[in-house]
Amino acid sequence: MARYARALLIAFAVWLVGFGGFTFLVDPYGLMPGVQIPGVNERRTRAHEDGYRVRTGHRLLDTRAGTIIMGSSRVADGYPRDIPDWEGGFENLGMAGTTAFELARASTLAAGNPDIRCVIIGMDLREFGTEPNAHATYWLTPLAGGPRLFADLRMLLSPSAFARAMQTLIDNITGGSDTRWEHAYDEDILRERFEEEISKRYRGYSTYEYDPERMRFLFRGVDALLAEGKQVVFVIHPVHVWQEEAGYRAGVNDEEYALRRDAAAHLAARPQIEADRPCFDGPALQVWDFGGYQPVSLTAPPDWDGQGPNPWYYVPAHYRPALGQAVLDRLRGREREAPVSADLFGYRLTPDTLDDLLAAREARREAWLASGDEWMDYVSGEFDALDANPPPPERDARHYLNRDNWSQLERDVRRHGG
Repeated sequence: MARYARALLIAFAVWLVGFGGFTFLVDPYGLMPGVQIPGVNERRTRAHEDGYRVRTGHRLLDTRAGTIIMGSSRVADGYPRDIPDWEGGFENLGMAGTTAFELARASTLAAGNPDIRCVIIGMDLREFGTEPNAHATYWLTPLAGGPRLFADLRMLLSPSAFARAMQTLIDNITGGSDTRWEHAYDEDILRERFEEEISKRYRGYSTYEYDPERMRFLFRGVDALLAEGKQVVFVIHPVHVWQEEAGYRAGVNDEEYALRRDAAAHLAARPQIEADRPCFDGPALQVWDFGGYQPVSLTAPPDWDGQGPNPWYYVPAHYRPALGQAVLDRLRGREREAPVSADLFGYRLTPDTLDDLLAAREARREAWLASGDEWMDYVSGEFDALDANPPPPERDARHYLNRDNWSQLERDVRRHGG
């Protein structure tokens, strides 16, 4: 009996080593980008399929970049992955579909990296809705807390990571790839995707619920960064007018204002201190608003034939790195031409400027509606049709933060003196 048990344990151990060893060798998430084996993992075709969570969790610990940017797919797709001439180094650590919960946890992790000087965090309503706190692969990463070794073991022994490794190997052997991802922004389909977003965003916003606790949770996570002397700059994303008007017509404009008012309140509740090694002029904690019918968002949609793309947006919800670069230039005070010049693009939100910024947002919308622009008339007609015959709403379960979420966050923030 003892011999049988020993043999069973040995077989199980060999299986675990082989299972985890295969994932480690293929490295589907690109944790060791310099290790590329032809025919095995030279192309990490599946690195994005977890929304870059595994990679981001590790890079928050390992990056030597002085400035990082975090946020949803708007960040992952809308900013350069790296900017070689950025002083101190720059790295894009966006995670598709991220939430305020995940961003707060990422902030506490980044607080422990002494090389990180400044953190830019992209946000909009999406991060503060009552969706699940985290995606499944979040729990495989250092973001979930605990020793890094445990996170590595969880990842290496995960069936989903093994599946990604197997897909990566097959893609490299056969020459295949994740074509859906590669062709997501093909120019000849972008007008069609613009059109699809009209009803999609209207339907999604119709059942949206803003959770102010998530804003509080995120700012509490950021307290760890501030306690370590780092600079934090929040950026409200510059989405296209077709998406902004979808939210307005579906009834979430009050939530847009609540997001900005809550952000201003959390700013007011914290002392205006200076960062140890700031990357941008101004205090350690800032909020910038690049949304709200600013001129760049009013630009025309792509042509149907793909020959006249919008230079700033792939689709209404996702902008191109050209616009992400304009955001970074605005934060650094660099001169740009209209529609991304300093007088037309990006406004610093503070408790003192809040009311003026909200009034200016309303005024810009009214001016757009009165402009007689052909695309305004077109998209307004589309929303009129949706108002008259609303699509079925998306009804998902509501999720809220619990006591354990807050307890873990508080422990981690206090560990950094926050």
